[in-house]
Amino acid sequence: MASVNLPVPAHFSSDSAGRIYRVPYEQRAIEAREWARRHQLKPASADVFRIALLAIDVQNTFCVPGFELFVAGRSGHAAVDDSARLCEFLYRNLGRVSQVIATMDTHQAMQIFHAIHLVNDRGENPRPFTLVTADDIASGRWTLNPEAAKALQIDPDRAKRDLLHYAKALQEAGKYDLSVWPYHSMLGGIGHALVPAVEEAVFFHTICRYSQADFRIKGRNPFTEHYSVLGPEVSTDAEGRELSSKDTELIDKLW
Repeated sequence: MASVNLPVPAHFSSDSAGRIYRVPYEQRAIEAREWARRHQLKPASADVFRIALLAIDVQNTFCVPGFELFVAGRSGHAAVDDSARLCEFLYRNLGRVSQVIATMDTHQAMQIFHAIHLVNDRGENPRPFTLVTADDIASGRWTLNPEAAKALQIDPDRAKRDLLHYAKALQEAGKYDLSVWPYHSMLGGIGHALVPAVEEAVFFHTICRYSQADFRIKGRNPFTEHYSVLGPEVSTDAEGRELSSKDTELIDKLW
């Protein structure tokens, strides 16, 4: 295992962490093989002590200005700074990191936390950042959109029971209320992709170390939230049927 920090490759600039661009894969692959030769980087398969870098939801939707849930922080560019630091860390530790594991928040339009899933008695959808409590659902203030139930091929009455169960389960577990989020991390959309500078660094690592990155998809189940890659916020419906399970494969890998 390499014991010294490496220099940062010339193609990287911290300014790129907040931009959208196409990664020039062929060029970077050539440069990465030369970089590995110059710095005597061995394949990750030779690592006796293996280190994983777990990058959590470093996606455009959260990390690039102008996207749906950009995390600005007090500085106004917190997520951009974080992405830049992540890239620099990976480049400097190419010889130490055995594998990159990247979680990917992944959604479609009709999910429990998106506006289209819920309606009031006037047929209106909730606005983004609305908090929906179990009392709101029990009183009928917000209910399942019957057209969403049809599209998702679930019985409307069952879906209503499940929705109330879900909100109660959050409350009983001492968690936050069901939050209506802006449409984000949309599968097939540019917001879902990794920040280009981070993707570029991960690709460079893959070529340098012959180490396939492990992309962990989370959040696709329409009936539960999945903030953590390790498991869902609510795992069963009103009748005890499993909605989504823990990612035991990843847990075992990290353990």
